[in-house]
Amino acid sequence: MGKVITLLVLALIAWYWSYSQKIKQLALRASINRCKEAGVQFLDHSVVLHRIGFRKNSNNQWKMIREYRFEFTSTGDHRYIGRVVMQSHHLVSSELEPYSLN
Repeated sequence: MGKVITLLVLALIAWYWSYSQKIKQLALRASINRCKEAGVQFLDHSVVLHRIGFRKNSNNQWKMIREYRFEFTSTGDHRYIGRVVMQSHHLVSSELEPYSLN
């Protein structure tokens, strides 16, 4: 019985890791697209999980959200922070820190 529980726990961990990687890839694409729309350069081709939490959606249900941060530049001289918030496979919001155009 102990082996079955161990296998179930390991399978659950593997599933959660795989699911989290899929969401991270979606956050990466959303970050790249946000930078393209703003006309700035996405840096390091990566996003970093900054926070996991819960938030009520439009149906007043609690849903898990993940906030990812990334870096971008407008001139090549300074790095700025951007963020995307994902709820499951859906982009909730994306924003860029105020940046200089010169």
